[in-house]
Amino acid sequence: MIVSCPSCQAKYQYDESRFGDASSKRLKCSKCSTVFDVTRPPEGAVESGQSTFVVGQKPDETTKQFDVGALGIPEEEASLPQLAPLPPNRRYSLAVILGANAGHIYSITKARVVMGRGQGCDIQLQDSEVSRRHAMLEVRGDDAMLVDLGSTNGTFMESTRIQRAPLASHQEFSLGTTTLMFIVTETADPTGA
Repeated sequence: MIVSCPSCQAKYQYDESRFGDASSKRLKCSKCSTVFDVTRPPEGAVESGQSTFVVGQKPDETTKQFDVGALGIPEEEASLPQLAPLPPNRRYSLAVILGANAGHIYSITKARVVMGRGQGCDIQLQDSEVSRRHAMLEVRGDDAMLVDLGSTNGTFMESTRIQRAPLASHQEFSLGTTTLMFIVTETADPTGA
């Protein structure tokens, strides 16, 4: 579900399972530090595409607080639009050509993947120079984009540190001491056309 800060309107992805048995939770906005209540959405609301949230007043001193930015999805990612599914006539993968994971090939099965050494990443790299959430790969139709997620040691393409750059098939990039190659493979048209 998506929650929104009542003060600055920053939006965050919030995993419903974090409610546990509670009907509401208090969150602290990582952008403006406002503390607000979020209530559990009605059964089936999230599955049907509704974003349900309720905000409330500031909590008392004894209430446990959670920093929304620490929930696993930084604010800049939580507000990202949903991407279309990957084209059915292509296969996407990332091959590790240098680093601790060298020789490993990661199959890309969704249009947005996060790379890093953290447990919640789609592609988890064993590299102490890689940030927990280091970079993101987005595939939009025929185009792919590599985006640095504010990593400590940077994301590099052709020895140049990038924040955001287009990525072509068979192009290499580096995260920490790990070098990966983006590979796009054309497959037979599943519709038979």
